[in-house]
Amino acid sequence: MKIKYQLIDDYAADEIGICMHPKNHGLISTIEKNLETKYLEVIDPKNSRQSKLRIEDVLVIEAMDNLSKLYTTDKDVFYLKGRLKNLEYLTKYGILRISNSVMINLDKIVSFKNGKYALRSLHYQ
Repeated sequence: MKIKYQLIDDYAADEIGICMHPKNHGLISTIEKNLETKYLEVIDPKNSRQSKLRIEDVLVIEAMDNLSKLYTTDKDVFYLKGRLKNLEYLTKYGILRISNSVMINLDKIVSFKNGKYALRSLHYQ
C-alpha cells in the first residue's frame, strides 16, 4: 500500500486528514485504533498519586470492592476507580471481560493454560 502526504493549511495543528479508496473502508477502524492513544486515570498504591496509563499497557484488570486492580505488561500494579461493569467500554480496545472478576487484554496474550489457577499461567508479549 502506498502512502501519499499532502500538507493543507485548513487543518488544525492537532488534526490529520486521511483520503482512501472506498475499497479500503474496512481499514478505518484499524487506523483509528492505532492512531488514538487512550489513557486510563490510575492510582499508584505506593503513594496514592494519580497518573495516566496508556490503555495498550494494560494486561489484566481484577475486580475489588469499589476499585479495580490493574496489572501492566511491565508488572506494575495500579488501582482504577470503578467496577468492571463500568469498564465495559474497554472492549473496543481489546480488553475483554472473561469472568465476573477479571478482564484481560487479548492483544497481549500469547498463550493461556486451562486449569484451577489459569490466570497465573498467562503468557504475554
